[in-house]
Amino acid sequence: MSTEGRWNDATLDAMRQLGDPVADEAVAALLARHDIAAVQRLMNTLVFNDQPVPDDLPEELRSYFEAIAHVTPPERTRIEAGERFFATHGPEILLILGTFSLPAAYAARKGVQVLYRTGYLNKRPNRRLFETTQMVVDVMSPGGLGPQGRGLRTAQKVRLMHAAVRHLIRNDAENPWDEAELGVPINQEDLAGTLMTFSEVVLEGLRLLGINFDPEGAAAYLDAWRVIGHLMGVRPELIPADLAEATTLTKRIHDRQIAPSPEGRLMTAALLEMMEINVPGRIFDGVPASLMRHFFEGYPGVADGLGIPKHVLEDKLVGFAAELGGRIASLIDAEAHRHRLLRALAIANIQFWINVDRGGVRTTFSVPTSLRTYWDLPDEAEPSLLDRLGRWVLGGRGREEKP
Repeated sequence: MSTEGRWNDATLDAMRQLGDPVADEAVAALLARHDIAAVQRLMNTLVFNDQPVPDDLPEELRSYFEAIAHVTPPERTRIEAGERFFATHGPEILLILGTFSLPAAYAARKGVQVLYRTGYLNKRPNRRLFETTQMVVDVMSPGGLGPQGRGLRTAQKVRLMHAAVRHLIRNDAENPWDEAELGVPINQEDLAGTLMTFSEVVLEGLRLLGINFDPEGAAAYLDAWRVIGHLMGVRPELIPADLAEATTLTKRIHDRQIAPSPEGRLMTAALLEMMEINVPGRIFDGVPASLMRHFFEGYPGVADGLGIPKHVLEDKLVGFAAELGGRIASLIDAEAHRHRLLRALAIANIQFWINVDRGGVRTTFSVPTSLRTYWDLPDEAEPSLLDRLGRWVLGGRGREEKP
């Protein structure tokens, strides 16, 4: 059967009625204890604490963690190759997450309802992107998915949090969830779509930025995310075997789910507002929106449906930088295939997350030493290139003076 036939409407409709039985059963068993204070303490530990999973876990959760704690040796080989791809292109990938991957997720009318219902972004505008970016760094860092890896622990925790959110929404008597219309909260089709935004959409974003990359490395990057998808509870039949299948699945979900919604516009507006804080002064405020429009240029109506504003000058600059990057990247830095302008913007994005306060116990963005060195991240006290440029253009005013 062709991939399009395998992922037909009937199949994907059925997937919208499925959650994640392994994690859902663990959460249900835990909540059946009726010890709300204990549950809250446990969730706080899992969400806000970077330490390993506690030894005194209830049996229900111990079984859950043990069930998803294994990555086979052949998978580790491909994961390591994917980690090398991330080390090479990581700053740009993290920039794409905020300006392409997340907006693409917000464009899914049904899937975005969960984020809106939980108030996840409109109450704490920086939290969603902070935690998404940190998760990607955790799972794609060297050794991140090893037996004691931080990425493995992060994937386990996020999967459990998804199950907790699913349970809370489905049992909200005051604001009932329309399961017939929207499907199960954080259902299998939405999980598969999210997996594609971290993998296939990211690779498309690199291409749209004019960044040359090794196809074999890209395939390994996708393979790493295939393993992560399994760890996160995506059903095997929804995990593409290769990039061609990933492209097909992404298009199928796009055609089925992308539609304008007030919730999607709200989430995108909050995301843009937060991202523009990272831009020095006001002269570059339109750059995040322009990047979004650049990425969605091949998807008619999506940028307008999300309410992404138009900035003519910045749009031209972003398009020019992407074209320039593709033409002369090899002349600028043949080994890493990256353009200086894009890398400077991407590094400024990472530096912002290192300095930002998320609003919880875990307030620092963690980048492993190996990646900090490889990416040549500046010291925290050192102003970024964009800060210095902003001060020069504005006669001494920088990001810290933006009203």
